[in-house]
Amino acid sequence: MNVPFFRVDCSGQELRYLEEVLQSGWLTTSRFAAELELRFASTLGVPHAIAVNSCTAALHLAVEALGVGPGVGVLVPTLTFTATAEVVRYLGGTVVLCDVDRHSGLLTPEILEAALSRHPEVKVVMAVHFGGLACDLESLRAVAEPRGVAIIEDAAHAFPARYPGLGRSERGLVGSGASAACCFSFYANKTMTTGEGGMLVTGDDALAERVRRMRLHGIDRDVWKRFTSTNAGWQYDVVAAGYKYNMPDLNAAVGLAQFERAFEFHEARVRLAARYFEALADLDVLELPVSSVDPCDHAWHLFPVVIRPGSGFDRDSIVDRLAAAGVGSSVHYRPLHRMSYWSQETGSRPDEFPGAEHRWRGTFSLPLYPSMTEAEQQHVCATLDRVFSEPPLVETPPAPKAVAR
Repeated sequence: MNVPFFRVDCSGQELRYLEEVLQSGWLTTSRFAAELELRFASTLGVPHAIAVNSCTAALHLAVEALGVGPGVGVLVPTLTFTATAEVVRYLGGTVVLCDVDRHSGLLTPEILEAALSRHPEVKVVMAVHFGGLACDLESLRAVAEPRGVAIIEDAAHAFPARYPGLGRSERGLVGSGASAACCFSFYANKTMTTGEGGMLVTGDDALAERVRRMRLHGIDRDVWKRFTSTNAGWQYDVVAAGYKYNMPDLNAAVGLAQFERAFEFHEARVRLAARYFEALADLDVLELPVSSVDPCDHAWHLFPVVIRPGSGFDRDSIVDRLAAAGVGSSVHYRPLHRMSYWSQETGSRPDEFPGAEHRWRGTFSLPLYPSMTEAEQQHVCATLDRVFSEPPLVETPPAPKAVAR
């Protein structure tokens, strides 16, 4: 049996909606993008949801709207995809890397407090919700706001997760909090997809106005309103040097069909995660995901496990053994401080990030997606049992000692 790391489910209304777009004669941003924005905002209970062509675009628009530029520091957890940091460099800002909690992979109030004390130049914090588990946004705000530091949520993994401590309240869903902006990804392997795409949500009217203008060349008229207005569509002004970040209706049509099933998909992910916990509970060599929320409030975009230090097993060898047995996996992530560009750009060293190093050295993510069958999951678990019963191939070296940064 071959079990891929991910398999997309497009068995809803995707084809029907795509056909409607194709028959309309207008393939770019139009009514499907507007409808996706409307439904997303309504579900989260926020006034503004702005569809864009990637989460990277959403993050870029957010930091631009907050005035990030040369000399402005932005704090970025090192355990994230490069996009979280690269958008800061687009604008000439300074990336300051920080550690994460070794168990959850999240930015904590304690880590944030220490980082802001060392780096007063930081004016914006990227709070990364990792793997589907949400940061404690309220606690992070309590540290950041007295210092005049804004928070942008990188929620690429986090729809439809809920914040710790808020649970089923009306402000529980990630994106409904009081950060400056929250940015979601609809990439092909996310909890819902548009193929390529993203969404920025905010409760800040001024920030939303800036983002809407900058996502399409700095034009002062919304693209959908231009082409539905009875007035001349060519009558517009360019008020800023903007970008080309709008979401075409071809993507939004897929996204709308996916959104209609998003909570159904989520229920399947919760069930799969529960089965993993049950099946792997006795596999002592693995650290299973740690969560500060009810399992139903975790998005379960990923199911990342960590090989315990000193077990003698090497992560790369285990991943190779799984692949040979037909089980796909991935690694989330090689931390930014271990990437050539970011290591040189920030002058970072591995011993400055003990939490991220712990995760990086032993982590890999197991297959988890709504269309995964019980037989496929049983094959994954049986294969894990087998590969960890075989002799280790490489002894894992000791972790570096931590130093303050």
